[in-house]
Amino acid sequence: MKADKEWVLAPLVLTLASALLVLPLWLQGGTQGHDLFHHLLSGHYFGRQLWQGELYPRWLMAMNGGFGSPTFFFYPPLPYYVSALFAGPEAPARHAIYPLLGSATLALLLSGAFAYLWLRRASGPGRALAASLLYLVLPYHVTMDLYARFALAEFWAFAWAPLILLGQDLAHRGQRQGLPLLILGLALLAFSHLPSLLLVMGLVSVRALWFAWLARSLAPCWLALGAQGLGLCMAGALLLPALADQDAISMELMRSGMFDFRRNFLDRLPQGLEDWRFRGHLGWFTLLTLALLLVAWGSARGRSQAEISCWGAIGLGACLMMLPPSQPLWTLLPPLQLVQFPWRLNLILLLATVALVAQVPPSPGPWRWLWWGLLALTLASSLVYMRHAPLTQAPDLRQVDALFAGKRSAREYRPQQTPRGAFSPSQLAWQGAFQAPITTEQPGVSWTLVRWQPRQLALVVTAPQPAKLILHQYDYPGWQASLDDALPLTVSANDHGLLQLWVPAGQHSLTLTLAARWPERAGNTLSLLGWLAWLWLIWRPTRQRAPGQDAPDRARQT
Repeated sequence: MKADKEWVLAPLVLTLASALLVLPLWLQGGTQGHDLFHHLLSGHYFGRQLWQGELYPRWLMAMNGGFGSPTFFFYPPLPYYVSALFAGPEAPARHAIYPLLGSATLALLLSGAFAYLWLRRASGPGRALAASLLYLVLPYHVTMDLYARFALAEFWAFAWAPLILLGQDLAHRGQRQGLPLLILGLALLAFSHLPSLLLVMGLVSVRALWFAWLARSLAPCWLALGAQGLGLCMAGALLLPALADQDAISMELMRSGMFDFRRNFLDRLPQGLEDWRFRGHLGWFTLLTLALLLVAWGSARGRSQAEISCWGAIGLGACLMMLPPSQPLWTLLPPLQLVQFPWRLNLILLLATVALVAQVPPSPGPWRWLWWGLLALTLASSLVYMRHAPLTQAPDLRQVDALFAGKRSAREYRPQQTPRGAFSPSQLAWQGAFQAPITTEQPGVSWTLVRWQPRQLALVVTAPQPAKLILHQYDYPGWQASLDDALPLTVSANDHGLLQLWVPAGQHSLTLTLAARWPERAGNTLSLLGWLAWLWLIWRPTRQRAPGQDAPDRARQT
């Protein structure tokens, strides 16, 4: 491929491939994937508050029957900033799936583009393009993560992972843009999907140790450690509140039941042609991806072995960590348990597979035919699953309507003061439809709403006697009340977890604000400092490059 055509043809091919892969979703209006309802609600109400002028909507006021949800004090927001741009200010709830599909489409396109830029450093343009297309079509990326799970946040991790690896490779070769790219990719991944961030940070650390062993120097380790530290600092606006305020919600649900890592190893395969269970097909697709990696690795004899052996070992290790015998290691490493699903290591397996394929095309003879046969079987299996599995079918619009009636957030974001029985979708739907924004048990009390906005409530109250008001927003750490803009009032939670407070007799102005507490303020400051440091890295003066320092890169591109 000639250089003048490469940067036209490669983007065109990747754009067409991405469009074809998501076209069925646009035509049928999404799927019935595991996380669909969570993303429909979160994306719709996040976008609505963003278009109303709130820069970082953390408290979603309309969620949970109108009682509010702290979802984005904990959940990464980047995929929803993108979907909000596709939604516009007046997006109808019934069509909330289409902005999410726009976000997913952009994520898929970026994943192919960044994979190409990363793989192009180690292979020719044709081979890099072929490996990038493989990255798009391997089953865990689109078939399972998008069609079967509709895991939008994790889907964005596939875009940032190759960008991070590109940055690490460039930084290891001493190129100026490498370190800023590595740091930026880590920060964007933190703002997209935290379990994938843990996995990719582990991958970056393993590769840094490999580079250090080859160079007989600890410099690659210090570089990776510093990059990860600054990347986390840039994401402090999310990470600090998410870590510090976990006691305010039902976070224990994220560590038990279906989220317990011990229940999510790959331990089965499909039992027959009519067995469409998710776990069985996930195991089958993982086995096929591993076979592609092993065949590519096995055909690498006689070639440069260092990088190839590294990626082969990483891919094989990732697969072994998805199997039940690895449970003792998971038990010994509590941070690893935050990944929740061991099969999420498919992300690492995919990266290792395409890295090997880019560097080592199957040799002529049996290896070539075996590899292409496995690829054909993999693609055919993916197409059959996408066509027939219940999870990949069009969503039921009646269920979508029922979802937006109750607007219940994911159960783990239920505030601790809210009883589980008051958090059912049916009860939230009833309360949202029939309960007034404010109630009281004292007779003769009247009020006029002045402001009812996210994190800001204001009203004028007239009470013939001291009265207890119940405001239909969930209590959460940070709610503050003031009377006549001067006297602070005590705010607490009633038996249903709603805000309650006493006001004295007379006519008063009452203001309630969900103020930014220290984790939010400190996190915002940390992010600001981190982004300023990152900008300094970009614009800092650099030393003159020694003659011939980038000759290996030029040689690889010829």
